[in-house]
Amino acid sequence: MNSLLIGTAGHIDHGKTSLIKALNGFEGDSLKEEKERQITINLSFSNLICKEKHLSFIDVPGHKDLVKTMISGAFGFSACLFVVDINEGLKEQSIEHLEVLEILGIKDIILVFSKCDLCENLKEQGQKILNALNFVPKEIFYTSIKDEASIKKLKNYLLNLECKNTDEKLVFRYYIDRVFSLKGIGTVITGSLNEGKIALNEKIICLDNQKELIIKNIQNHENNFNEISAFNRVALSLNCDYKELKKGFLLSKKGFFKGFKECDVLIKAKNLKNAKMLFCVGTKSIECKVNILKELENDEFFAHLDFEKNLFLCFDEKFVLLQNNRVIGGGRVLNPMSEPLKREQKNKFLMFLKNKDLKKAFEFLTNTHKYGFGLLSSYQRFKLGHEEALNLAKELNEVFIDEKNLNVYNLSILDEFKKFVSFILEKNPYAMLSAISLALRLSWASVEFCEFGLKNMTNLLDFKNGVYFKKGIDFEKLKEKNNNKLYEMLKKQGIKAEAPYNLYDFLELDRKSGDEMLKKLTKQNLIVRLTHNLFVEKNALNKLMEECFELLKNESLDVQKMKEYFNFSRKYAIAYLEYLDKNEKVTKINEKRYLKDNI
Repeated sequence: MNSLLIGTAGHIDHGKTSLIKALNGFEGDSLKEEKERQITINLSFSNLICKEKHLSFIDVPGHKDLVKTMISGAFGFSACLFVVDINEGLKEQSIEHLEVLEILGIKDIILVFSKCDLCENLKEQGQKILNALNFVPKEIFYTSIKDEASIKKLKNYLLNLECKNTDEKLVFRYYIDRVFSLKGIGTVITGSLNEGKIALNEKIICLDNQKELIIKNIQNHENNFNEISAFNRVALSLNCDYKELKKGFLLSKKGFFKGFKECDVLIKAKNLKNAKMLFCVGTKSIECKVNILKELENDEFFAHLDFEKNLFLCFDEKFVLLQNNRVIGGGRVLNPMSEPLKREQKNKFLMFLKNKDLKKAFEFLTNTHKYGFGLLSSYQRFKLGHEEALNLAKELNEVFIDEKNLNVYNLSILDEFKKFVSFILEKNPYAMLSAISLALRLSWASVEFCEFGLKNMTNLLDFKNGVYFKKGIDFEKLKEKNNNKLYEMLKKQGIKAEAPYNLYDFLELDRKSGDEMLKKLTKQNLIVRLTHNLFVEKNALNKLMEECFELLKNESLDVQKMKEYFNFSRKYAIAYLEYLDKNEKVTKINEKRYLKDNI
């Protein structure tokens, strides 16, 4: 859809709402209080359609006490009509609104001089205002709502503005600005879609309450769509109770964002101090504590922000800071995740992020994260898709990239892996190793990294049938030796045999080889498998059954008695009773076992 989101900005009573009404006939001040006080209090949303072009308008209040509302609307702007009463010139809120636009990076600012019918020296007064501005407007218009030609000229210009292109790689992110319930429809939310796209019946998630939702209907100014993308005003009908959602909640796709009560940011502000402030992002506002990390040039600072609740921020996301309801400054999120680093190291990392030198940031993380760093969160952390992150990681030197699990390892950790394997072989020269068995013991290492590490130890290891073992040892003899060791261990442990995986770890056996040995011993009738993870030596089992039959001659057996007589855990007691049930001489009545001859 050929659309554009256009907002208003400017001082109170400079004619923003009247201008929108002149452009499209929409009366924005609909609340009783707005009509009585003749000021805009809430955001209002309207549109203008001409042929293939679709303009969505966001009209904001200009009162100094409503700057937070103005900010929540400004996050949705693609372009802005900056309205100045040519007779009054720039006022307090004119300047503050311009500061917000600058913080949010809104560069397409159209200067609209209003109430020109009341001004005798238009050009002189207009030039005076232009000289006071610190930016060059995209275009300048002299208007009056009483001069139809001036409004038509502005309208034609807006309808010919080039629309912003949607970046197809961006993930759907949508801050709610209104929530309500409609009879026969249910829960409806509205907001400005500035990133990604959404489709009918698609599953999404509300990050603030972790509730999964389904899109029942999509509308843009009362028109239904099967799919819609940025940049548009969007109303969504959802399958939930409207009371579960609130203004400021963030909707997105599942699996991309985690919540954190902290982040590291770049702030531009004059005389910034460590203090509590109001953090405004999208339509959300939340108190934060600002802790300055480093003062830079040009009134810029690196800072750490602490929040009372989890936020689901994204790299390079813009924000505004308020204190006592006034704009203090703002900036962009550099590190949206918790990153426990010393101040000097953190400032170094943040400088890479500030300059968007992501290759340097990747190098930094591979050097500081000794046991590898993950790329699963690459979108939230760097606004990169997994493929983009992998391609960037491949440009690094001295790293191993686990593409399957999206991990990047500094090759310096390979020495630690080799020492671990060497230690195992020193302790047990007959160890049978695999990447899977080692990954289970090394919490930081993936199977792929372990495989890579083992392949880099050909001077110490031989490989056969998926197993790595000490160089020079005959493989068949190795298997036979471990098979005998496993049997001797089960024989020694008797009726309280440990779980197979514990036995494998003790013998340094990979699980596949261990499983094959147990199968062989079972087939040879040397051991019996009672449950999934309980194997018992045959003679020990037979002896236990003999004892059970002796007890059954005079009484019944149940779980509790098995635990008492043989000092079993519940797991062992149940396993042996179930084995006893297979004997035709035994019957089970109400969880108790009896000899049939005694009944």
